[in-house]
Amino acid sequence: MYASSSRILVRSALTSSRTFTTTSTCAAKRETFVELLQDVPGLGRTFDRLFVAPGRARNDLVPTRKARFVAFKDNSSRQVYRATDADRAILLSDFLIESPSSKPFEQRNSETDITPTPQHLLDALHLIPSTLVFHLRTISPDYPSLHGSLTLSDIQDRLANEFALPATEVEVNWGSEQDAGARMKELGRWGAVVKLRKGGREEVPIDIEVVRLEDGQ
Repeated sequence: MYASSSRILVRSALTSSRTFTTTSTCAAKRETFVELLQDVPGLGRTFDRLFVAPGRARNDLVPTRKARFVAFKDNSSRQVYRATDADRAILLSDFLIESPSSKPFEQRNSETDITPTPQHLLDALHLIPSTLVFHLRTISPDYPSLHGSLTLSDIQDRLANEFALPATEVEVNWGSEQDAGARMKELGRWGAVVKLRKGGREEVPIDIEVVRLEDGQ
């Protein structure tokens, strides 16, 4: 188990061999990229980097400190990394681990082309559920038209209040099927994208679902 406040101290070179595979980020609507902080049966070993289901990362791996989210400048640069026993021996003996960098171990150095994404923002971004549900009143129990509408500002307020992601840290946009200034005026589900304003500007797609607010709710 490693504290997020510690620092990565990188040895000048790693002589052991490593195995990399390039994994498409389009395999699923949402996949989360993490670095394991301990061995997880059936998933991987300490220091492995891999894709997992967002729910597993949100509900198990990150809260229990089994893994942490990894920041990347862009999704195409993500690589599945399987650390060898030799790598682990060097890392455990010579390294003091902090928040993960955007590069595998042998590529880490003092050179950075972007400001690293703050870990607390990266964690908060990936803790947003795949679907945000809004319970709103309709003009009638028999019609789907809303009494008012749902805007991107409403979603932004929800992110600020529930996930500590204010407008100064993230931007929210509708998916490609909707105009930028569109608003939901009926019950239904629209796609949206939440994107960080800092660091690697990571983003996650989410669904916005509006359901009827029943009497008594």
